[in-house]
Amino acid sequence: MTDNQQPGDPNRFAKRDAETQMMLGGFVTLISIPVLIGTFWADTTRAAVVNIAAGAILFAIGLVIAVYGWRKGASS
Repeated sequence: MTDNQQPGDPNRFAKRDAETQMMLGGFVTLISIPVLIGTFWADTTRAAVVNIAAGAILFAIGLVIAVYGWRKGASS
């Protein structure tokens, strides 16, 4: 805890939370890569579409969480 933060300060853990969100976002983004690569081995068109959709959604969610954490960390 720094000198300008008091125990009851609501922003006390803002930097820690921002770093956690960046790491979680990076993890979700990395998990989406094997899903997208798995599209090439899909047996049917339906499976390929599901892989692309799931991979794209995971990738987008990961990026949003990471960017939110980065912006939150930069403002604290």
